[in-house]
Amino acid sequence: MKKFTFLIALTCMLTACEKWNGPVKTGNPSTNFSTHILEGYFVTAIGFDSKGNAWIGTFKQGLIKYSNGSTTVYNPSNSEMPAEFIAWDLKIDSHDNIWLGGEGLLKYDGQEFTLYNASNSPMPEDYVSSISIDSKDNIWFTSCRFRQGGIVRYDGSQFTVYTPENSALPVNFVQSIEVDHDDNIWLALGETVTEASVIRISGSKWKNYSADDLGFTPYYFGNLKVNSRNEICGAIDYSLSSLWVNSGPQVFVFDGKNTRQLSFDDHTCIKSLTIDHEDNIWCLAYDGFAVYNGKDWIVDNTTFTQSGVFTIEQAPDNGIWIGTGDGVYINK
Repeated sequence: MKKFTFLIALTCMLTACEKWNGPVKTGNPSTNFSTHILEGYFVTAIGFDSKGNAWIGTFKQGLIKYSNGSTTVYNPSNSEMPAEFIAWDLKIDSHDNIWLGGEGLLKYDGQEFTLYNASNSPMPEDYVSSISIDSKDNIWFTSCRFRQGGIVRYDGSQFTVYTPENSALPVNFVQSIEVDHDDNIWLALGETVTEASVIRISGSKWKNYSADDLGFTPYYFGNLKVNSRNEICGAIDYSLSSLWVNSGPQVFVFDGKNTRQLSFDDHTCIKSLTIDHEDNIWCLAYDGFAVYNGKDWIVDNTTFTQSGVFTIEQAPDNGIWIGTGDGVYINK
């Protein structure tokens, strides 16, 4: 009897494991962003190092380290931080090096700033809008403008450039680059509206997913993120459209074969998103945010109308940080 009971328990455990499809939800995420820090700073990018320190990229106001209420600002007056640098993206590698994308690729190793650009490296273009880092600390980043450049991989000593001239990249302009849990590189492409596609790079193999593969025609991409299931989640941006109504999804979730299309209204333009530890999808519009908990949407288009919203990330303590034109707001 004990042996039979044990077999039943083991079967139940295995079945539960097979049916598990992501983090266990603990309820609706908090949308009470009552904590306000770094007032007066125009925040464009946020990242967190292995010690839990927050690193804040700004619009021409330097690089900020924020730790337990203590603020250190790196700017040209006290460091080699380039003047007038606009941080479009910020990522941190396993050695806590800070990497910022702007007019070039900027590295801060805790001691020195090093700026890589087209004048001192093989980078085809100085404009870097998206960065991602794989498990071997290779830095993957966009280095492109309209019909110019492509993407670059930097392994710490050598730059490898991919353009339509030397790779399967069909166009020059890459809107977003993201590394998944298996070190596949995902690219969101789109030099013109309604001609967007997604590419996956797996080692030396390139796979282009067209509108037929995705099941819909992306209007224009915001960014890409990966959830706990290793699915690609993408923001669809309609801000270039002259129409008041969006005819397609605002967010898509793609597992390599099937696509889920998500929308909460037909007029809000989603410019970027992030995925929290419970797979809630946080979307940034131009004056607010929306969060999808897997079933329902929570929308706030009034809190940040004065400051605007420009970036969103989750901290190690699970707090959501929203970067605005007037500092950072954190939920409780």
